[in-house]
Amino acid sequence: MRDQTTTQKLLQAVFDTSGLDPKGLAQYLGTSYFSVVRWERGDIEPGTDVVKQLRRLLADVKAGRTIDLAGMNVNRTFASRGIRQASEANGYEGTVVMRDDPGPYLLSRLRTGSLWGNSGQQQLAAILSAHANAAQTVAKAVAEGVSAGKNTYTYDAHTYHTKVPPQGIAQVLRKYLPADGLILDPFAGSGMTGVAARTTGHDVILNELSPAASFIADRFTSQCDPAALTAAVKTVTGSLAEVRKDLYTTQCRACAKDTELLFTVWSYKVTCSECGKEFVLWDECRRYGKTVREHKFLREFPCPHCKRQLKKSRLARTNPVPVLVGYKCCSKVQSEVPPSDDDLKLIASIEADQYIAADFVPDFDLPAGVNLSQPKRHGLTNIKNFYTARNLAAMSQLWKAIHRIEDTNLAAFLGFVFTSLYQRVTKLSEYRFWGGSGNTANFNVPYIFNEANVFVTFERKARSIIDHLETTAHSYTGRCLVNTGSATNLSFLPDSCVDLIFTDPPFGANINYSEMNMLWESWLKVYTDTTNEAIVNRVMKKDARQYQDLMTQSLKECYRVLRPGHWLVLVFMNSAKDIWDRIRRSVLDAGFTIERIDIFDKQHGTFKQFVSDNTAGADLMLHCQKPTCANPAQTSSDTARVISVRDFLNNRSGTVPVLPYLHVRREADIDYRTLYSEYLADSLLQHSKMLDFATFRSQAMDILENNEGVA
Repeated sequence: MRDQTTTQKLLQAVFDTSGLDPKGLAQYLGTSYFSVVRWERGDIEPGTDVVKQLRRLLADVKAGRTIDLAGMNVNRTFASRGIRQASEANGYEGTVVMRDDPGPYLLSRLRTGSLWGNSGQQQLAAILSAHANAAQTVAKAVAEGVSAGKNTYTYDAHTYHTKVPPQGIAQVLRKYLPADGLILDPFAGSGMTGVAARTTGHDVILNELSPAASFIADRFTSQCDPAALTAAVKTVTGSLAEVRKDLYTTQCRACAKDTELLFTVWSYKVTCSECGKEFVLWDECRRYGKTVREHKFLREFPCPHCKRQLKKSRLARTNPVPVLVGYKCCSKVQSEVPPSDDDLKLIASIEADQYIAADFVPDFDLPAGVNLSQPKRHGLTNIKNFYTARNLAAMSQLWKAIHRIEDTNLAAFLGFVFTSLYQRVTKLSEYRFWGGSGNTANFNVPYIFNEANVFVTFERKARSIIDHLETTAHSYTGRCLVNTGSATNLSFLPDSCVDLIFTDPPFGANINYSEMNMLWESWLKVYTDTTNEAIVNRVMKKDARQYQDLMTQSLKECYRVLRPGHWLVLVFMNSAKDIWDRIRRSVLDAGFTIERIDIFDKQHGTFKQFVSDNTAGADLMLHCQKPTCANPAQTSSDTARVISVRDFLNNRSGTVPVLPYLHVRREADIDYRTLYSEYLADSLLQHSKMLDFATFRSQAMDILENNEGVA
């Protein structure tokens, strides 16, 4: 049995004296339960900020001070999800005005040209003028990684394909710019760098290629009276009360009263690959366990007609049919029953399109794309096909009502709630026995999908955004400006005007952002110009070389606008050695030096990382400096050696990290993803060639599990 580390001893003392369990401690720290478990086991070490919090907590307990999780969460900038504070979002004394007719389309009300805000050019000039002189920064790279979880109200407020937790970014900003300074994120995505900057009091400029992402970033970094937004949500949904009743009413099977329909489950009919006969997949592939978490859909099962064993993934689909409805009425628990004849008649009547708000429906044919072939193959050739007739009608009516709101900021935040629904209310929302719905970074049409009540989902997501407004956004002090444009051309910024760049650029071919943003942009009616999208995408005919060229152009622009001696912090991860080598070359060719590499631990892997053996995990944070003199000495060589996995394992310090699976029924095993991140960091700093994750994992597994065991 290995000796306890200093952190483990500190954690044990906290547990012994405070009465907190690991989940309670996670809430106290504003971190994830997953991380606390790993610290307790000694798999990974927390950052110095966490250690300081632990020591402070221990001192408070020994001094007899009471631990008030809810009270503490009220005053925390990045409040922990799950500790609900008393809301102030009631009692609005103003009036939410709705026009008789919809106003101009939302984005035209929010931006002029590429800059967001009514006075974008004036605000840009004011920000640049305020930062005419360089801010204080550090001479050497900050020697510490970051650990920050996704369990905050802000992270939960609005989905995006990938996000860096803003409280982790805030740690970096404070250390590189302790007093003041102007920050830039050239690949802003959903705007988390902007959120972090505004909470730390820094001014920030966000640049983003996608109009949809720019809208999300603009809203994430804006403020709104929570009570006003609460009133606006009630005004909009209240104006559609009759439509809501018409679309989402079912009859309680127990008391026979009308009640609101919460969801409908749809299953595709499929044809047997052996006998060719049709059946409803739902009827044959369900298996129930003792608890809802043990319920599952089988991957293989016998055909109900010919009894041959079938693989679900190989079955041809025909049409989807409703198989289950959910509601809550006179029972304490939610009722889930087969649809009645009245339910089926309602669906048929809605399909006549009588509830559609015609001018507020997306009408966008899917082009060719890497992520678009699967939905097109199943008949989803236009964005409006992504929705059932009922949900398309509800979304169109809701979108129209939002455009009737007179106040632009309120209308924009209602639009923010609307876009937060994303895949949750589409046919892409896979049904789960235990509830919930995930937004994945691809368009996949499941065999069995959940048709969620649009109005119920809208109200729930509004509550999440109001939580963000009451906590994180409430503490904003720094200024933020959003620009829509390519990072390859930052000509709206002068030379040497920025004090720090923090960015999370596209990871090669990992996510096709412009394709995924079509679902939002078809409602917003403004689309991404993909000419300079930095991506590996065979349909766009962009290979790894072109990705490298675009990243190099972008990083050269970063070099131009950054002040000498200041820092670019770049967060990146990819499982392919070729992409890693290209991003390193882009950084060096742009003129930067790579001074340090640390892990940016998001504290909880994606589902794909849990179940896929060849998906890399923890992101790396590259600390890159713009030299005070030209011609940096660092280069990248094609003849560089490869650090062997055995040499890496023999030379690393500390115990081998082990990954506990808290939400997936798998035995704990060695955390090869963290090891790979450490290996990449060593290779990049030593300018060595790299192995891809699959090769690294195979060799490390052979060494650690088959030959030498686990330390």
